[in-house]
Amino acid sequence: MSNRLTTSIQDLMLRRDYMGIKKLLEETHPSDIARVLKDLQPDTAGFVFRILPKDLAIDVFDFMNIDGKQMILHSLSSDMISTILNEMSQDDRTELFEELPAKVVKKYLSLLSEKERRVANMLLGYPEDSAGRLMTTAFVDLKEHQTVDEALAHVRATAPDKETIYHLYVISKYRKLMGGLSLRELILAPGSKSIHEIMNPGIKSVSTDTDQEDVARIFEDYDLMVLPVVDKEERLVGIITYDDVFDIVREEDTEDIHLMGGLGAPEETYFSLSIFEDVKRRGGWLALLILLESFSGNILEAYSSSLETVIALAFFIPMLIDTGGNAGTQSSTLITRGLATGEISRKHGKTIFFREMITGAVLGLGLGAFAYVRAYFMQRDPMIGFAVGISLFVVLMVANLVGALLPLLAVRIKYDPAVMAGPFLTTIVDVVGLIVYFEVAKAIMGLG
Repeated sequence: MSNRLTTSIQDLMLRRDYMGIKKLLEETHPSDIARVLKDLQPDTAGFVFRILPKDLAIDVFDFMNIDGKQMILHSLSSDMISTILNEMSQDDRTELFEELPAKVVKKYLSLLSEKERRVANMLLGYPEDSAGRLMTTAFVDLKEHQTVDEALAHVRATAPDKETIYHLYVISKYRKLMGGLSLRELILAPGSKSIHEIMNPGIKSVSTDTDQEDVARIFEDYDLMVLPVVDKEERLVGIITYDDVFDIVREEDTEDIHLMGGLGAPEETYFSLSIFEDVKRRGGWLALLILLESFSGNILEAYSSSLETVIALAFFIPMLIDTGGNAGTQSSTLITRGLATGEISRKHGKTIFFREMITGAVLGLGLGAFAYVRAYFMQRDPMIGFAVGISLFVVLMVANLVGALLPLLAVRIKYDPAVMAGPFLTTIVDVVGLIVYFEVAKAIMGLG
């Protein structure tokens, strides 16, 4: 769809049929237009955006990613920028401002209305990755003493400026969150009843400094569409909607994948990075891993006399360290994912230790026996078979434990556990595996 639409726009641009472009885009969903603008050259994208009707342009802007929004803003007049920034949702605007240089943010803040400027400054004042940064203040609040008829009149009067009107929140005269109700419940209630009588008092809320990952987990655990945000005095200050949580989940998953791949936290999208920037980002991690892997060479050098005595031992090194690395990665991935979803916490450390030790032992017995048979038939030497089989048994137990406990250690020292689930873990298991292998071989075969 987007490829065909992009081609059509480009053809119309060549023919300078600007009214044709406008007519075509007026019949297109804003999300599809946003994808087309991403595919066009910056100058062309800016021109196409400027010929959109104002309301459609604002909707399209909401669907664009951060890079696309910045590109479009550079092509607009101050008046158009002011219109878009004042009309866009507060949470999306906060996310945009977070990515811009301070000098640019200062300029854009000056283009906001006094009311929106106060909101923007307030939201930017909350900690990064907190509920305060995610929330919007565009919600409908009801007073507990209002009647249903009064509340309905209030909803009709304020609805056009709100993010959502389907979930309503009840506050006291001191703005403390008392409860909530749906628009459906409000409409179906008798007009003379008070809001206090029909509200649901036991609603879930978060504070402004709640971490965004915890916010996402609460949405999932309670199957929510909207979540109210309160300050330290339990006063209602904003709401977070489910579309913002989708963005959080995608952002956190992307970060974990990058960290597990030894790439560091993602700063840019793949195509927005230059080759030099990509090499710089990957090179640092690879250099660190080379340094760690150099210990493997030192270990081989330390056990060189054993290798010279029984050269066949070298044939099984790749199998041992690769299997150990794979087992450790499996264990680490499971624990890291459990930590991310909230299924696992630091208090489960002892349970995880014994569980992974037993799992490693069972895997080690089965795969160790297989390794013994394979080594025996390759070398026709039962001692080498025992050395390989027992080593693999020990390596799998160690790899399982290391893979499970490293993410828990990362949480304890307030570091992202995903870092422990990638090349870093594999490198550690490689070093440990080599030491175990040669020590076992020396003990069984009487090597010097």
